[in-house]
Amino acid sequence: GGFTQVGAHGTGAAIPPLDDTVVSMKLVTPGKGTLELSDAKDPETFRLARCGVGALGVASEITMQCVKAHLLLEHTWVTTHAEIELKHDDWLRDHQHIRYMWVPHTDVVVVVGSNPLVVPEGQPYVAPPPTSVFTQEKKVEPMVTLLKELAPAIDPAGLGFGELRDALLAVAPLDLAHVKRVNAAEGEFWKRNAGTRCDWSDQILGFDCGGEQHVYEVAFRTGDSVGTNTRADLRYMKELLAMIEEEGIPAPAPIEQRWSSGSGSPMSPVSNRG
Repeated sequence: GGFTQVGAHGTGAAIPPLDDTVVSMKLVTPGKGTLELSDAKDPETFRLARCGVGALGVASEITMQCVKAHLLLEHTWVTTHAEIELKHDDWLRDHQHIRYMWVPHTDVVVVVGSNPLVVPEGQPYVAPPPTSVFTQEKKVEPMVTLLKELAPAIDPAGLGFGELRDALLAVAPLDLAHVKRVNAAEGEFWKRNAGTRCDWSDQILGFDCGGEQHVYEVAFRTGDSVGTNTRADLRYMKELLAMIEEEGIPAPAPIEQRWSSGSGSPMSPVSNRG
């Protein structure tokens, strides 16, 4: 139940966070024992407890609305700050799932969008082949080359993208010039990683976070629908990246940006109740 209790989310401007899909639950409380909650049984407490952040008790049983496993076609591409400004609204509208990964101290923004693959009824599913033109070895080559220069004692053989980034940043994590070089190499990795792939939804939406990270999340309202987006999302990123530049902050990549529709849970970070 903890997954629902912390406001966990995927990404997609029309997709709510996980707590909004809970239809009933059991909550073990210190004062009232085990409560069975739903819209039909104590709806006010139920709405609070769906995203209770541990404040009301322990969620011991959860019943959720689910969708069937489905095929997603994912497209990864690299764009610029200027192109984001021009096409942001269209991209939010046209992708069921989408996220941006901003690379500080560069003009690189990685966009990962996906939509359900339509398979005509009665026809066999044939997965479209991946369209990336680079082998995995060529994709990570910029990072491997930099690691060999900066830390020749480390053997990069067998290291994945996230492990390579960790190893590079560990050389001098607070050195601005060094972090800029690492970010530039990562930007080149993503340019080589552009392309499409098709798989089941759990495989596409689960992804490699990229090594060890201390994650700090910020949530705020940016309109009530895709069509009414106030663009506070892009203004926030513009101001944040400008501050990073002006203050000389050695910020590694990525700064990831996701979207969610609102939640009816009052304690959710994206509550739409008021």
